[in-house]
Amino acid sequence: MASLVRRQQITVFCTAWISYSVVYFLRKPIGIIKPSLESEFQLSKQSLGWLDVAFLLPYATIQVVGSQVGDRFGPRLTVALCLSISGTAMFTFGIWSSYIMLLVVLCFNGLAQGPCWPAFCKAVCAWYPNEKLNSVVGFLSTSVFVGGALGTAIAVHLQSIYGWRMVFLPASLVAVALGLVNYCVMLTPQEKHLSVPGKEVVINPIKIGDDMRHRMTCWQLWKIPAVPEVTATVLCLKVVRYCMFMWLPMYLVHYLQYSVAQAGLFSTIFDVGGSMGSPLLGLILDRKFKKNTLLGMWLCVTVSSISMALFAMTARLGFLHNALFMFIAGATNGGADSLLAGSVSMKMGEANGMMSGAALTGLINGVGTMGAVLEGPVVGFVSDNYGWAAMLLMMIFLSALSSLTIFRAMVIQRRVDRLSGGSYEDKAPLLA
Repeated sequence: MASLVRRQQITVFCTAWISYSVVYFLRKPIGIIKPSLESEFQLSKQSLGWLDVAFLLPYATIQVVGSQVGDRFGPRLTVALCLSISGTAMFTFGIWSSYIMLLVVLCFNGLAQGPCWPAFCKAVCAWYPNEKLNSVVGFLSTSVFVGGALGTAIAVHLQSIYGWRMVFLPASLVAVALGLVNYCVMLTPQEKHLSVPGKEVVINPIKIGDDMRHRMTCWQLWKIPAVPEVTATVLCLKVVRYCMFMWLPMYLVHYLQYSVAQAGLFSTIFDVGGSMGSPLLGLILDRKFKKNTLLGMWLCVTVSSISMALFAMTARLGFLHNALFMFIAGATNGGADSLLAGSVSMKMGEANGMMSGAALTGLINGVGTMGAVLEGPVVGFVSDNYGWAAMLLMMIFLSALSSLTIFRAMVIQRRVDRLSGGSYEDKAPLLA
């Protein structure tokens, strides 16, 4: 029995990791091809920013409005459909010669990708005990940054040889194929008739397709103590992260005079930092901050804000300074973002049989991404009118603000612990 559980844990985790990496193959290259789109379509930076909005607004909206999708239909069907739709949409990206059609395709891509992260988290977390979820989600989160880095490198290579129109084609085909793979292997322990050691067994769990009245509403989820503060933190972190994803190559080209290829490859340092920071932070939280996860998060986010400031201060001192502080910023920003909108929210939503882990994860991640929706046009406006230095100053401010909001969430956690006793994360849904 134990060997069967272990084998299924590895299968589900590896499938989810590879699949979510490929999701970023269909997302990250937008930042790489922006200079080419700017030249071919004669676009302003604000128009380029609307490309981000076209993807992020549907992405965030479906996570908030449709936050129950992963809980209601199950992660297996959700992921299979979303990967297939996203891959099909981006398969057509290179055939269009209309700016409006590029926006439409990115809109469909955002709608399809929105439910993926909550569904993957729900599928993987179902196979691991609660005391290991920070570590597991931390390692799962490396798919975001490895996928972003590989997606960037592949995009740079394909663009240099075939042009921007071929950048999404290989990843689109792989995404559709992975949709079928996920449908075949992404089974829950209940569907496999297996019991996971150390995993809380929910009595009379809600079955897929049951009346949604049996689940917590978005408003009830929002009233859980510290959820607004955690969401505000994720919002700030995501604006900074998506700014680095979508605009760092252009910042390096126009402000630091990197070549397009150098800028694309250098921007992967942020992803590499995140790929190492997420699992490391997860391990530290599970071993050193079991009873006070948000304290560890606050320390991490504070380091992120300091590293962003140091990156700005040393921007013109050369590659080594740029790389060092960008690596630290990626590790701390990405690690905190992934776990706050992953294991922390998942445990809160699944506790006490509420079975709303994907819903709460989607709510926090979706509302946080709403802030990133504004990132595109705002960054474009600021850089056009005030320069790239002002854009970087804005990122520093948002990083500092995220440190303040997660500190407030930590204070709320401690107050709840004093009043109710026990673990805040386990009791939170009962306090809503």
